[in-house]
Amino acid sequence: MNEHTIAPNRAGRSRRNHRRGFNLVELLIALAITAALLSATMMALHASFNAYQSTTEAASTHTISRLVMNRMLTLLRTGQDFGPTPVDPMDSVVDSNYIEFFTANGQLITLDWVAPDQTLYVVLTDEFNVETTYPLLEGVTDCSFTLEYELGYKLHRATIDMTIVPDDNMSVSLDGTNERVIRLVASAMPRMIAYE
Repeated sequence: MNEHTIAPNRAGRSRRNHRRGFNLVELLIALAITAALLSATMMALHASFNAYQSTTEAASTHTISRLVMNRMLTLLRTGQDFGPTPVDPMDSVVDSNYIEFFTANGQLITLDWVAPDQTLYVVLTDEFNVETTYPLLEGVTDCSFTLEYELGYKLHRATIDMTIVPDDNMSVSLDGTNERVIRLVASAMPRMIAYE
C-alpha cells in the first residue's frame, strides 16, 4: 500500500516540475504587452521633448526680440533727422523696410530689414562714410517701419511692426517645422518732439 501511495505522489511532482516555465504562446503575449507599453512610453517622452523644445525656442526668441525692440525704440527716442521722408510734401506717412537717423554724437544709424535674408540689420556710418553692418535679429519674416511726419520732414511718431519665427540652432530636420510666430508692434516719439 505504501508503494501505491508513493507512486502517485512522484507522478504529481513530475507534472508540477514540467509546468514551471511559460509556454511559447504565453511568452509571446508577455513580449507583445511589454513592447506596447515601451512604445507608448517612448511616444509620450518624444511628445514631451518636442513640446519642451518648442516652448524654449519661443521663449528665447520672444525675450531676444523684445530686447531688440526696446533697444530700437530707445534709439528712435534719442535720434534726430529721420528718414526716409515723404516724397510728396502733402503726404505725412511713409511705410518703409528701413529707417535712418542721426544719434546725438552725429553718427548715422540705419535699421534695415532684408527680406531674402529674413534678417534685420543695423548699419553704422561714421563721419568718413565708412559703413559697418551687423545682424541685429534673425528670423524676421516681416518688418515694416511706419513714419508719421509733421510739416513733411519733422518725425512725429515711428511704429515698428515685426514678425519673427522662433528658431533654435540645435533643432534637426526630424523635429518638423514650427508654425508659431511672434509679432511685436511698438511705437516711439522722438524726445525733441515730445518736449516741444
